[in-house]
Amino acid sequence: MYRFPADLKLDALIGCDLNLLGLGRYDVQLNFGGSGIKFGIQGNISLLKDGSTIAVWNEKENWSSLAFQELLNATVKGYSVPNDKLLELRFTNGLALQIHDDSDQFEAMQIYFEDQTHSVVVI
Repeated sequence: MYRFPADLKLDALIGCDLNLLGLGRYDVQLNFGGSGIKFGIQGNISLLKDGSTIAVWNEKENWSSLAFQELLNATVKGYSVPNDKLLELRFTNGLALQIHDDSDQFEAMQIYFEDQTHSVVVI
């Protein structure tokens, strides 16, 4: 709905582990230890390993496979905003998590910055 800004700053994630993966009926929550950053995701998610899709998540069907568990304790090595509808997190174990903002009606995710001047950014 609001799209990802090209200048989105998530540098605090680099070097941090994804240490909590929460699964809700309508969302996925991610907590990156030591970064002070948490995600609440309602948009579609793709999980790639070495460039090939190994799992997808959407609100209607949930995860397509249990391969998403490989994200637990994976270390973030980088991120990018390839376009305004896609945020990609890359991990040291060859995984890439792609979060899609593909709805013009609803927010795709929220990013919570715990230790910074602003507490919530809605994307």
